[in-house]
Amino acid sequence: MGSTARGGSPWPTYTPQQLHQVFDRIDLPAKYRYEPGEFSREVIRHRDGVGLLGALQRHMLAHVPFENLDLHYSPYHQVSINADALFTKIVRQRNGRGGYCMENNVFFGIVLRSLGFDVMSVGARVNLQQQPDASIEGQKQQYGGWSHMVNLVNVRGELYMVDVGFGAGGPTHPMPLREGGISMNVAPNENVRLRRDALPEAERRENKLWLLERRVTSDDGPWVAVYCFEDNVCFLPQDFEVMTHFTSTHRTSFFAYRVVASKHLVDPSSETVNGDVVLYEDRVQSTQYGETQVLAELKSEEDRVDALQRYLGITLSDAQRDGIRGMVTEIQSA
Repeated sequence: MGSTARGGSPWPTYTPQQLHQVFDRIDLPAKYRYEPGEFSREVIRHRDGVGLLGALQRHMLAHVPFENLDLHYSPYHQVSINADALFTKIVRQRNGRGGYCMENNVFFGIVLRSLGFDVMSVGARVNLQQQPDASIEGQKQQYGGWSHMVNLVNVRGELYMVDVGFGAGGPTHPMPLREGGISMNVAPNENVRLRRDALPEAERRENKLWLLERRVTSDDGPWVAVYCFEDNVCFLPQDFEVMTHFTSTHRTSFFAYRVVASKHLVDPSSETVNGDVVLYEDRVQSTQYGETQVLAELKSEEDRVDALQRYLGITLSDAQRDGIRGMVTEIQSA
């Protein structure tokens, strides 16, 4: 495949040829397709590194779905975050596939490192009151263990948090690690911010982490924590192997007993994220410019497989379709 570890780094990289295939996969506009190598590093360090980072994130969110289908539609029901396996699944197979938290963010982190970005991958704890398909209500926080990850990218001395693996409700642009800044996440009225605070469960209140908070109502509506992360803890690739094993196999993990797939919607003229399409269990709905509509109610496995292709561009093989038979997540036709 061609992925290799960099000197002094535990993370592999992709070749320039592979990166060009990634550009095609995410339909990256020509103006952002800088030649990987010295030229891309020059852009990152001395030109518009943040603009390139934002474009890569935006197009990744729009074209590589957040999905956990390997845990349900598969003969093996396993997830791999190996660099070559991710490249094969997301790029080479050309069947519209993506992945969940660690899959998409590990893949994206490797792409960024390969282009010359300075990246640190860290774990995150999700607020258990958050659900991928639910609107925000209330302000309660209850955190689980390390079950998510984000990439922190240093561009010209400033750290940005980048996440392409949370699905609907996750950040859609690079967020500088500064307190107090509010930015539009999804047009017209979904905003996000970062804030330092201690967790409700923390034994020592001086131990503060970064909280990603989201607001989807009016300017005076409540802010609700989505997840928290730290910017000075060293995480290694093997840490994410442990995390993805838990999230993909433990009986309390959301991903083990729910089928979910989603993509963000981007206005090509303004290059702004304006909504998303979400398949959750037996329903597909789309939210665009704050208006939500149900696109399909799924009554059978055939309905869901067809909906994955129609609304999310995901094509499953016969062997993958058969993998859900007998699973608790199989839709039982009336």
